[in-house]
Amino acid sequence: MIGEDKEVETKEIILKIAIKSFIEEGFWEVPINSIIKELGMNKSEFNSYFKSKDQLICETIDKCFFSHFANIFRISNKHNITSKEKLQRIFQNYSETIDYLKKDFNVKTIKYESIICLFVTGTENYVLMTKYIKNFNKTLLEKIESIIEEGKISGEIIGTIDSKFTANSIFTELQNSIVLWAMNQKIDIKMLFEINFKYLWSNIRLGAKVYEKC
Repeated sequence: MIGEDKEVETKEIILKIAIKSFIEEGFWEVPINSIIKELGMNKSEFNSYFKSKDQLICETIDKCFFSHFANIFRISNKHNITSKEKLQRIFQNYSETIDYLKKDFNVKTIKYESIICLFVTGTENYVLMTKYIKNFNKTLLEKIESIIEEGKISGEIIGTIDSKFTANSIFTELQNSIVLWAMNQKIDIKMLFEINFKYLWSNIRLGAKVYEKC
């Protein structure tokens, strides 16, 4: 058991160092040997944890981004908050991504173009990451749709809107906002998502008409 705990701890250390390096310098720009050197390991020791750089990148993405956004799913399962609060927390969770990276992984600077490139072309190069992204997107869309359905039943949200269409629209808005911000870091990310949420809610709350079926 002690040996297993040590292995898990070592893998966590590798992932944290890799995340910091990849986010600050770029996923493709960082040679795997530089990470191994920083860890004070030899290559065979490192390979006992990660067989390739591709595997390391996929697992850092899983830990770095998907684990963070898993909080969205926990929130959507709460029964003591309104549909509005659930949707608002999803937007807030997206807006807190940078704070999360800086706090949990001690990231000082962010190479934004590398992150955009990773999510734009990464699914073409990494089969494992494609699986992560597809599963996450599918689950998130289902959660948003279920929140909308809850809101329609509770009377918070227009009862005649198309839940699936609206969920897809919200999901697209979340993704587009991240890309927009990544292309221009002068934008206040928290304000961006706050404004987007207010606009969304004004369109789907009971009494609005934008998303109503014709």
